[in-house]
Amino acid sequence: MDQQQAARSVLQRICVALDRFVLTDTNNGLLGGYTGAALFYAYYYQLTGKAAHLNKVYDIIRKCLQSLSEEPMNGSHCSGIAGVSWCIQHLTALGFIEADDTADTFADIDMLVADFMDSELREGRNDFLHHGIGTALYFLERLPAPVAVTQLEQLVTYLAESVIPLPGGIAWKDHFSSKSQQHPDQDLFNLGLAHGVPAIISVLARCYEKGIAKEMTCQLIDNSVQWLLQTKNKSVGITHSRYPVIVNDRGEVIGDAHSRLGWCYGDLGIAAMLWGTGKRLSRQDYQQEAQELFHHIAAYRNVKNGAVHDGCLCHGSAGIAHLLQQAGLAAGNDALLDAARYWWQTTLSMNTWDDGPAGYKFYHHPEYISSHNVLEGIAGIGLSLISFADTTIRPAWGECMLID
Repeated sequence: MDQQQAARSVLQRICVALDRFVLTDTNNGLLGGYTGAALFYAYYYQLTGKAAHLNKVYDIIRKCLQSLSEEPMNGSHCSGIAGVSWCIQHLTALGFIEADDTADTFADIDMLVADFMDSELREGRNDFLHHGIGTALYFLERLPAPVAVTQLEQLVTYLAESVIPLPGGIAWKDHFSSKSQQHPDQDLFNLGLAHGVPAIISVLARCYEKGIAKEMTCQLIDNSVQWLLQTKNKSVGITHSRYPVIVNDRGEVIGDAHSRLGWCYGDLGIAAMLWGTGKRLSRQDYQQEAQELFHHIAAYRNVKNGAVHDGCLCHGSAGIAHLLQQAGLAAGNDALLDAARYWWQTTLSMNTWDDGPAGYKFYHHPEYISSHNVLEGIAGIGLSLISFADTTIRPAWGECMLID
C-alpha cells in the first residue's frame, strides 16, 4: 500500500471515530471541541464526494447553533463563541451553508465577541488561542460589515498604543506563558505562533490585506518583524533551532534556547508567519527569510531534535507535514515536498494505539491521552491527511490557525 492509499485508509478510521465523538462530546469549541469536526467532514466530503459526510456537517452546525443559544461561552477563538462563529462563516464561504440562514445569528454575536475582544485587550491579554487577538479572525470574516471594520481598527489602535519599543524594533509583552508568570518583574516576549508576537504580526498582516488602517498596520508589521529577526539564536549547531522560545527586553533567552518543531512554538510557526506576511505585503525579503527557515527545517530537523512525540497539528508530525507541503507547493520546491512526505509517513506510522481513536494518542506530559479535536486530535490529523491525499483541495481551513 502506498502512502496516499494508507492516508485514505486512516481517514476512513478517523471518520468513524469522529462519528462517535460528535454524538457525545459537550465541548463545542472550534479547535478544542466538536465544532472543528465540521471542518473535517466538509473537506472529507470534497475528497470523497459522499453526501453522508456533508450531512454530518449540517448536523454539527445545528448542534453548534443550539449550544450557542443555551450555553454560556467565553468569546475566545480556540474554545469560545468567536471560533464557533468563524467556522460557520467559513462553511458559508465554501458554499455549504446559505448566508441568509445565519445573518441574524451573527448580528447577535457581533457585540458579544466585541465585548470580549475589548475587555481582553484592555487587560493586555494578547494570546491568539485564548484571549483577545484570536477574535480578529471572526471580524475579518465579517467584513465588510461596519462593526467588523470598527473592531479591527480598534484592534490596530490598541496594538499601536500597547507596543513596547526594543533594541532593533518593537514587540508586545507576553502575558500567557508560565515564564512570564514566574518572572512578573520582567517584560518577556513570546516567539510562538500560538501565543506570541508571530500571531500578532499574522493578524496585522490580514488587517493590512483587508485595508484596515494600512499605514499604521504596515509600520507595526515592519518594526516588529525587524525585531523578531534579531532574536535568532547565536552560535548554535546546525540541528539546533534558529529561534528560542522566550526572550526578555534585552534579547536574552529566558528558558529554552532550543525550541520544539511544531506549529505552536519554534521555527516552523515563525516561517509560516513570515511567508504569509510577505505574501500579503508583497515583501520578498520576508518570503526569502521564510524559505531559508523552511529549508533548514527540512534538512536538519527530525523527530528527536524537534521533540515530536505524536501526530497532531499543534506540535506533532501532521502539522509539520502540512506546513512544509504548503510551503513547497507555494514555492514549487521539491525538497520541501519530500520533507513533507517524510513527516506524513511519520504520522501514518504513529497510529499504533489499540485504545486510541483511529489508533492515535497525544502526548501530554507525562502520559499519552486520546483526543479528537482539531488542535491536538484526530480531526486535525485528518485535515492534514486530506491535503496529502489530494493537493487540488485548497486547505483554506488553515486560516483558523493562521497558516492559510
